Amino acid sequence: MNSNDREHYKLGKEFFLRNNYDIALQHLLIFEEGNKDYADVYNMLGVIFHLNGKIKDAIKYFESAMRINPGYMEAATNLAVTYNDIGQYEKAKNVLNRAKESSHSGSIKEMEDRLVTSKLSNMHAEIGDLYMEINDGDAAIEEYEKALKLQPTFVDIKTKLAVAFREKGMIAQAIKELEEAKFINADYLPARVNLGIVYYLMSRLDDAVVEWESVLKHDPNNGIARMYLNAARKEKQKKP
Repeated sequence: MNSNDREHYKLGKEFFLRNNYDIALQHLLIFEEGNKDYADVYNMLGVIFHLNGKIKDAIKYFESAMRINPGYMEAATNLAVTYNDIGQYEKAKNVLNRAKESSHSGSIKEMEDRLVTSKLSNMHAEIGDLYMEINDGDAAIEEYEKALKLQPTFVDIKTKLAVAFREKGMIAQAIKELEEAKFINADYLPARVNLGIVYYLMSRLDDAVVEWESVLKHDPNNGIARMYLNAARKEKQKKP
């Protein structure tokens, strides 16, 4: 995340919390264009579109938030409410049941505790992002690890931790985090893009190509995956 993205993220969140949704929407959409792994942004966009009566868009964004963080209780609740609003009660019920299973209990108290834990985890991740911006990888790693201690299955945070490890030259640790993220959610494309990058740095070109080709099957417009895939193929052609 560059400084411009960080500013859009900050302003989008601030205006959202002030209930100034029109301005929040402008900043969050700009931020989302270049940052596809922020569950809280998708959740905020879902809320705004729901309030604007754009239910299909709201559902899309809430589902995106939950794909990134399957245990994101706030997004799960918002999605269930949205389904209820359009009379899809069975889908709403299924969403809430999955949320209850994720929290290991159907009690309201434990669901609330899970929501608080999720928020704390995301706060640590945001602090880690700030440390990454000032190139303090050690401090960023510490914050990401704190976040994952609270929510071990948040694949977006595992991917951020892996990138921090990679920048520090801690390749084995980076691969471990990315492979775990892939195991948790094979459809979370940023983890697979970055796993390919780590393989590429290790000259494991065949493994890298597999990851990037998989990404492009799901997202043909993924420019980063395509750029690295083309580079890897050219490099493979040079080899005897």
